[in-house]
Amino acid sequence: MNRSVQDCQPVSLSIIVVSDYAAGGEKSWEDFRRALRAWVNQEGKPADEFIIAESSRFKGQIPDDAAKMVPNMKVLYLDAESSYELKNQAVDAATGNWVVIVDADCIPQHSWLRVLRATIAEHPNVAAISAKTMYEGRSRMERLLGLLSRSYLDPGRRGPSQFVSGNAVCYRREVYRRHPLPVGVGPFASRIQSEEFLRDGEILFFDPALVVLHDFEGWPMERDIRRNHGYGTIITRLHDGRLPYASLIRAGVFAIPLIVAGKILNSVRDCFRCFRQYNVKSYELPLTLALAIVTHFLEVPGMLAAYRGHPPGTTAYR
Repeated sequence: MNRSVQDCQPVSLSIIVVSDYAAGGEKSWEDFRRALRAWVNQEGKPADEFIIAESSRFKGQIPDDAAKMVPNMKVLYLDAESSYELKNQAVDAATGNWVVIVDADCIPQHSWLRVLRATIAEHPNVAAISAKTMYEGRSRMERLLGLLSRSYLDPGRRGPSQFVSGNAVCYRREVYRRHPLPVGVGPFASRIQSEEFLRDGEILFFDPALVVLHDFEGWPMERDIRRNHGYGTIITRLHDGRLPYASLIRAGVFAIPLIVAGKILNSVRDCFRCFRQYNVKSYELPLTLALAIVTHFLEVPGMLAAYRGHPPGTTAYR
């Protein structure tokens, strides 16, 4: 339930950065460096606490220059492997009453913290404030895939939402700790958490002025995303029968054509609602809609794996 006492509490803000993709490689450490530089150069008051959460098997591997880049930074080496375990344990260890969780390959705009503090002051009782995720848009394909992959949680305006961002979000820490990210159902299972928030009467908020630029590594990354999306769509509803469309999905593999068709229709709706905000032109919409069909069919192998009780396959996500 929402608590008006939040209006009286001073805001203390912890930022948690986690690498959820290709962790441990040189590319991952360079992502950390880019993200840390962006956090150091934020406008206004800095965060009260800055945490890098990493698996203990990488202890000592974070480059020295990155580990010293933020003055008040803590590096937590945790007995965890999955990104959700890392995030949950980092939230437990944080001291702020608000916690920002951002993937290491997401770069916040210069005004991010200033805008976030203003949004918290205006809406102190929301459970989570989701940021808008975009790709840099270095090519037409990158812009179109950015729209298809990232606009599903964008209501097209600032205000209440039905989803929590998987890339950059600020939570009220006490609410998160009651409903942590689900462990053991893959890296694309955050829908379980957001539905728990909503069932508990909490408000989820989306602020399009909070923009992060997500790294994009082409079609190999897109295929990986889509296979995991397909797996997450099925496994979460097999795990939690209260989720939307769980009864359809529990009908088995014969439901896959209906699931794919529904996803394509949702993408069409999302594209028409949000294409301008993602720097897509109206004349590019036919190609975008064709790509929607392709990308959602790429989810089918992940769906089949979930139904068969198998892992989603080789993936850079954790």
